[in-house]
Amino acid sequence: MIKITSLLTEVQQDLFEKQLDAFLKQYKVTSCAAYVYKDGKPLFEYYKNASKQGVFGIGSVSKSIDKIAIMKLIELGKIKMSDKILQFGIDEPKDGINLVNYYDWDGWELITLEHLMKHSSGIPDLMNEIPEFNFHYGEFGQEQDPDKLEILRAVAKYPLHFKPGTEERYSNTNFWLIGKIIEYVTKKSYGDAIKELVFDPLDMKHTYWAYESTNPPKLVKGTVLDATTEKVIPPFPIKPFDAWAIFYSTPEDMLKLGQAYVNDALITGKTRKSFFIPEPENSPGQLGAIHDGYICRWDAYANSKVVFMMVINQFGQTVIDPLMKIATQMRDTFTKGK
Repeated sequence: MIKITSLLTEVQQDLFEKQLDAFLKQYKVTSCAAYVYKDGKPLFEYYKNASKQGVFGIGSVSKSIDKIAIMKLIELGKIKMSDKILQFGIDEPKDGINLVNYYDWDGWELITLEHLMKHSSGIPDLMNEIPEFNFHYGEFGQEQDPDKLEILRAVAKYPLHFKPGTEERYSNTNFWLIGKIIEYVTKKSYGDAIKELVFDPLDMKHTYWAYESTNPPKLVKGTVLDATTEKVIPPFPIKPFDAWAIFYSTPEDMLKLGQAYVNDALITGKTRKSFFIPEPENSPGQLGAIHDGYICRWDAYANSKVVFMMVINQFGQTVIDPLMKIATQMRDTFTKGK
C-alpha cells in the first residue's frame, strides 16, 4: 500500500508539472512557484525561474495576513468581531459635526468588524465601483495619495448594496477599513502593526509593505499579458493608494505563515475556530491579482495541516481562470486525495 500511494503521488506530481509547463508556455509566463505542504513536509513543489526565496507581489493575498492580524488582536482582547466599525475613529466628528455625508447612515451604523471580514457589509468596492477612483485612474489615480476622509467621503455618498449581514459581496473597501481599524487600535502605522503582530513573531524577514517600496530586494519582475493583443507588456506601476494594504513576499515566508496558522502557533485553536469554520469553506486563503504583474493563490487548512501556494509573475484577466483551474485541481488532489 505504501508503494502504491508513493507511486500515485509521483504520477500526480508529473501530471501537474506537465500542466504547469504547458500553461507557462501558452501564456508566456516566465516565473512560477507552487507547492503543497502537509504536516510540514512537501507533497508537491514546482519552481520555474524562481525559488522559495524569490519575492513576488501577492496582491489581495495580503488580506489573508490582515485576517490573521485581526484574529491576533481579538485574542489580545483589543477588539471583538461584534464591534461597530464607527467606534474606531473612522469618522471623527469635528466640533460635533459629522464630516461625512452618508447616503445610508442607518446602514453604516450597523456595520461590524465581522461584516468587513466576511464581505457582508454591503459597502461598494472603492477600486471598481466608485467613479472617483475608477480602478485607481480616476480623480485620485495619478500621483495623489488620498487621505482617509477623501476616501470615506467618496465611498459613503453611494448606497450600500444591501443591509449589512444579509448577503456577501466582495469589496476591497472592507479591507481598507480593516487596515484603518488596525492602525487605530494599535496606534501604529499599518505596516508597523502588521510587522509586530505577524511578521516578527514568525521571522518573516522577506515580506515587504508595498507602500514603502515597490522594488524590494530579490523581486521577481512582473509582466502583464494584454488581453487584446495577447502580447506580454510591461506592468502598470502601482501608486501609493494601490499599494497601501499590499505586500510582497516569498514562498518561504508564506509557508511560515501557513505553518503557524495550521499549528495554532500564532493564534490559538480556540481563536481560529471562532471565525475560520467550517473548513474548507472558511479559511484565511485568498486570490491575489495585481496589475504590477502578479497572480497568487495561497491558503492554509488547519484540519488537514495543509499549506498551499501558487504564484506567477504575470497579471492578466485571461490568465486567471486557467491558472486557478490548475491550482484548484492541485490543491484538491493533494488535500482530499482526489
